[in-house]
This record gives sequence, structure tokens and C-alpha cells, in this order.
Amino acid sequence: MSILALKSLPRKISVPNSLVKQVSCLLGTRRLNHSTTTTIHRSNIPEPTEKEDFIRKIFDDSSVWRIQTETTKSSPDFVGLFENQHFADIHGINYAAQQAIQRAQIIVERICNAPENGPEEMSRIVKNLDRLSDTLCSVIDMAEFIRNAHPDQVIMEAANKAYGDLCSYMNTLNTDTRIHQVLSQALADKSIVNKFSPDEYAAAIVFLRDFEKSGIHLPNKQRADFVGLSDQIIHVGREFIQMNPRAVHTVKINKSDLAGVGPSVIRNVANRDGYVYVKTDSTECQMILKYAKDEKVRKLVYESMNSATEESIATLEDLMLTRAELARLVGRDSYAELQLQDKMAKNPKNIDTFLRTLLRHQEPTFKNDINLLQKTKQQILQLNSTSTINAWDRDYYMQIYSASQSTPVNSPCFSVGSVIQGLSRLFKHLYGVEFEPAPLKIGEQWHDQVRKLDVVCEREGKIGTIYCDLFSRFGKTTNAAHYTIRTSRRIDDDDAENDIKYAFAGRNVDPTRFLPPIIPPAETVRGKDGLYQLPVIALTCDFSYSSNGQATLLSMFEVETLFHEMGHAMHSMLGRTDFHNVAGTRCASDFVELPSILMEHFVWHPKVLPLFANSSYGKKVTPEAVDAFLKQRKRFSGIEVNSQILMALVDQQYHSSKVNESTFSSVSEWYKLQDQVGLFPSVPGTMWPVQFGHLFGYGSNYYSYLFDRTLARRVWETSFKSNPLDREKGQALRDNLLKVGGARDPWKCVADVLGGEDGAKIVNGDEEAMRTVGDWGIDV
Repeated sequence: MSILALKSLPRKISVPNSLVKQVSCLLGTRRLNHSTTTTIHRSNIPEPTEKEDFIRKIFDDSSVWRIQTETTKSSPDFVGLFENQHFADIHGINYAAQQAIQRAQIIVERICNAPENGPEEMSRIVKNLDRLSDTLCSVIDMAEFIRNAHPDQVIMEAANKAYGDLCSYMNTLNTDTRIHQVLSQALADKSIVNKFSPDEYAAAIVFLRDFEKSGIHLPNKQRADFVGLSDQIIHVGREFIQMNPRAVHTVKINKSDLAGVGPSVIRNVANRDGYVYVKTDSTECQMILKYAKDEKVRKLVYESMNSATEESIATLEDLMLTRAELARLVGRDSYAELQLQDKMAKNPKNIDTFLRTLLRHQEPTFKNDINLLQKTKQQILQLNSTSTINAWDRDYYMQIYSASQSTPVNSPCFSVGSVIQGLSRLFKHLYGVEFEPAPLKIGEQWHDQVRKLDVVCEREGKIGTIYCDLFSRFGKTTNAAHYTIRTSRRIDDDDAENDIKYAFAGRNVDPTRFLPPIIPPAETVRGKDGLYQLPVIALTCDFSYSSNGQATLLSMFEVETLFHEMGHAMHSMLGRTDFHNVAGTRCASDFVELPSILMEHFVWHPKVLPLFANSSYGKKVTPEAVDAFLKQRKRFSGIEVNSQILMALVDQQYHSSKVNESTFSSVSEWYKLQDQVGLFPSVPGTMWPVQFGHLFGYGSNYYSYLFDRTLARRVWETSFKSNPLDREKGQALRDNLLKVGGARDPWKCVADVLGGEDGAKIVNGDEEAMRTVGDWGIDV
């Protein structure tokens, strides 16, 4: 499926799977914090206001929320999900999809007939393209969320059908060469382009690049080949992520060889004839790697867990070769080159420069971590000297060392409401915006756990809405994620009433033959001309739900998750442009994680912690507990970073021009990278990349998270580390980076936030800029 021409970013932004889940090797240290000692400053933090405390209560006190909803639901007005009247039942959902398709096609015809309809219509090309995109995305975005989060299977299926219908239409639309031709014609006319606003020009370039990435500009035969190869990539990719890639499915282990492994683990696996039979995709295998004293057992389990069938390796290589063929079809040397042209990195060479520089910068932390493991192994085995740490040794000796360093400290817990309240207070300090609980109308929510927050700016008034679906429940499949439901755009100049006139110019077409136009919600924004469609997003998490009416308490890890997701949310809320296709998180994929990772740095700062640390819930928050958590976070984080670099490099190699060589082998390339870059020797007979699902979803883009971690760290250290509540710095971040969405070169955005020598070094976004970012490093 190719919908690039209409949508440059995934609708859902989720936290990439941690390395713990992907390779069963880490301690969950993906998110890092930077204070080594903590003194909690409470004296100059005012107590929450009554309004702020109400935010906490609607999440923490079910009786308060029940009263709130009963009061507001006394109104007879019934609205659909997200206040969309059509998303009230399966018939309405189907109607919304068909209406979007029909009205989109009318806009398509208007765009394509613009040259015949005169200069004014040609000057509206980008506006109408943006309306076209928004018409489709306003339904497909909502349908995607509902098919993932709605508890009613019937509604989920209706949303899934609507999603499929719209995707099919987009596939057809992306083969319509007329749109690309008219857009190219408009961009070639300086009299038109000179009148574009910066937002409008940025949107035009995004549309043009995405059209050409989807092969729409190719001759008929090549375009047909492009569509065929794209479909093949989807088919092979789905097979790659759905198949069981391991050659060994079950490991047979003598029960007597499992010394060190807890009895609860052994009880959970098949047990007969003195042997246990452990499935290689189970958590029990991971526990054996972590606790089994017998090295031979650990080696057997590791080799089995990372085994690969010939079929899975062939499927992986088929995916790579098909992508390479697609790239050659459009004149690119590699799939990575094709994919990276509109990213901050720009090309594969720049990414290699960044990763290799980061590798060198972090080398002391790598050596330190390996040295700790070697000394631990030497001590446990009573060896005369240190010896090699093999891949099957890693988890075992990490666990032993960590246990020896742990000190008994009560880990504090934080209520969901207190954290939401604290985030609102933090955003008020930084950006002058805060949350206000909003009433839910009948039919607006999909579950009674959902809470609605309006985001209100002290200067502009209401600027957007966040629906919070934060608790786990039976059948809910979404984890921590940010879903775009609607983006910001200006709508008073849509001119939708003339769509049919210009789509069928010179023909007497009766408008009643068509479904009515989609009327977007229109609101004023203080201090701005015109009417705007305000952004709406849904935040999902899977925090345990307290069914007894008590407040749900979050661990320190879960607090970080909520801060991360709220970073995405505020990007959507503050990313205000006149054009939907470059608003909020619709920006380069190697830029989109920067705001959310930056938010993680704020969590445990001693000036931020009092904003949400409420000692009336759970255990009292002490500096000792926070320090212990931060130290645990840093432990073996060098190994984690090295593993992420290794994964990013293998992603680059698998999408490079190397795959076109007759001698290329994905297995050999993996072994070579492990031995040259990794910290543990390669293991013959293993092939972990067949389990690396991100090779399909993030093909050639896996470096992005490391890249944004380095950028976020630098922004934190230069702007917020000394005072994370600094309004001047927060406003600079809002104005220079968050507000512009994808409408401005992200390198210039970051450079303006950093300023000084840092900004000057990276503003050009070239190879030297990538080298500079790599040399800033990741704090571990």
C-alpha cells in the first residue's frame, strides 16, 4: 500500500520496543536520566490550585469522575466518538468512509482541472491538496484508532472495513498522474510560488516528494512495476513479521542442570521424565539465560532462541532484494537512499558518519560495562584472569553484578492523576498552557475509563484536545502510543462550496447527486485571523486499573512512559500551521521523537519532581529512592547503547547497495557487524535479525531513535538542565521547534533552540552536522 502522497507520517507514534523485548538482553535502560544526586526542592513550589487538584481527582477518584460524567450526560444530545456524528454506529462509520471517498474525488477533479479554470485556481493547488489529504485522514486516522482500541468487536470491524476502503481508494489515487503533473506545473510558475506562505511552500514540497517517492512520476510501464513491487514488499514484509523464524521451537533441559533458576519458572514449563521442555519464544527461556548457573545450559538456550530457519533467512533477504529493486526503478542506488532523502539525515553516508562517531564517543562506557562483567565472571568462577564474555554470559553476569549493587530502598509510586496534574503544571511553566478537564457527551467516549482534557493557552485560549485512555482492560491491544485523530489547519479559506463548480466546470451538475461536503469543526484562536480546526489526539497506555475505586499507582518507569507520550501530545497541540500535512507530528521521522525524549529528561529533576510527587499516595518520595532508581537506570546502559547502534548499522547495511552484490549474505553481514562493532563475539548457527521486526516497519530508519536521543540530550543540557521551569527557554522551544511542525527545516529549528556555537555547527544539516551530533553522545 502506498499512501505516501497523502500522508508522510505514521498516524500512530508508539515507543519502539525496548531491547529487552527484542533480544532478551537488557535491563530496560532505554530511557536515561541525567541527575546523579537528587535534592527535592519543595519550598518554592506552590500547592496545587483547586482547578489543578480537580485534574488529579478525575483520574484518581472514580466517584468524582462518576459525578462529573453523570452531570454532563444528563444532556439529551448524542454525539459520536470524538464528537463525530457519523462515528456513532456501524452504518455511520461506513457512511463517513464513503462520504470521504466521494468528496475527495471531487477535490481531485477540481485540482486536476485547475489549469483550465485559471490562475486563481492554480494558486489554490496546495490548499486543495491539503484539504484532500485532510478529508481522507480525518476518517482514516479515527478508523485506525478505533480498530485498535474500541472494546466493541462490531465497531472495531466496521472501523477496520472503513480503514480498508480508504486505503484501497488511496492506492488508486496514488496512480493518478494528473495530480502530480498539476502540482509540478504550479511549482514551476514563479508567479504562483512567490505568493506562497512558508507553510504553504513547505506543504507543497512535502506533497511533491511524497508523490515522487511513490513512483507517480514514472512512465506507465515503470509505474506499473513500482506498484507491483510495492505490493510485493507489503506481502513479504507481513510474512516476515508474522512467521515463527526460529529453527528450534523447544529446548529440552535436564532439570538437574537448572541450578539458580527459581522453582516458579520451572513449574511454568512442561516437566516430565526429569526434563523440562522450554519454548524458545517464552519468558522462561529469558529467565534461564539470566539465572542458570550452568554455562552449557545458557549456551544451548541462547543458540536455540536465536536460531533461524532457512525459510526465515530467505524471506528477510527477499524483502531486502525487493526493496533494492524498487529503489533502482526510481534511479536510486539503494532503498536507504530512496527513503532518507526527506529525512534530517538526508543520505546513508551521513547516517554512517553519525553512528560511527557515536560509537567512538561511547567507547569508554562500552569498555567499562564489559570490564564489570569480566571481573564479575572472574570472581564467580574464581579465575586467575579475566576471560571473554560470550553472548550467553551477558544476562547472567549482569544480573549477578546488579544484585550485588542493589540497596534496599522503598521505590515510590505516583498516582496517575498526580502525574497528569504535574504535567499540566510543568507545561504552564514552560509554554503557558495547561490542562482543563472537559465534559464528555453521550457517545463521545469508547469506554468509561476515558478522560478528556482540553489544552488551554493563556494567550490563545483553547488550542486542542487530548483523550486519555490510560488503563489496561480485557481485549485492549494498544500499549503506550500517541494517535493523531485530527491535526491543526486553517479552514475559513477552504472554499468547499465551489468544489463541484470547478470540478465539473462548464457542466450543469446537480450538487444533490453527491453526499454533502464534510464540515470540519471551526474555532477561533485569540490573536489569530480566521477559523481553525484544532488538533485532537488520543493517548493510550496500559497501566493497571484499580477496580476498587482507589487511585492507580505508577512505578517510576511508568511515570517516564507518561512523560514521553505527553511529549508527543504537546508537539501535536503546539504544532500550529495553516496546513494539515505539516502540522504537529507530521514532520521528518528522525525528528518526531525529539520532543518526547526531551520530556523524559524532565521527570526526575529536583525542581520538577515536586510538581507531581504526592506523598499521600503509596510510599513517600525520598531523594534516596530517586537516586537509587537513576543509578539502576545507568547500570550497563553502555551495553544497551552499543546494541542499539549495532541494530541501526545492520538496518543500514541490509538496505544499502551491498544487497545487489551476488556475494551478499545477510548472515555473514550480521556476523561481521557483531565482531567489528558489537561487544560479544558472534555465535555460529544463530541469526537474530530474522526476529528484528523493525526491519519491515522502520526499514533504513532505525537510527532515528538514537539520533533524537543525542539531540534531546543536547537541548536539555543547554536549555533546561539548570532550570527546567524556565519560561523563556520553554517559549523558545515552543516558537522555534514545536510550533512549526514539519513546515520548517528541522535542522534550523534545533539550531535556533541551541543557539551559539552548537547551532552554527549543525544548521546546514550536512555530514559535518551529523558528525557533530554523534560526538555529543548519549549520557549513560
